[in-house]
Amino acid sequence: MQTKFNVDYLEEAIDFLLEIDSTASKKIFYNIEKAKALNDPKLFKKLNGNIWGFRTLYNGLHYRLLAF
Repeated sequence: MQTKFNVDYLEEAIDFLLEIDSTASKKIFYNIEKAKALNDPKLFKKLNGNIWGFRTLYNGLHYRLLAF
């Protein structure tokens, strides 16, 4: 599968993903990889200007990571 963009994680984002539930973290990583190949606004959406957001719903909680 060809990717449309690359993702570099800030140290703070990695720390956050290591602190949350491991299955939620795995789903977030999965959704980010999926968003890199597919155009799905439910997973990756332009918020404004140069700010984008990755969104994941897991076990009733919404997780959002910002992308620049």
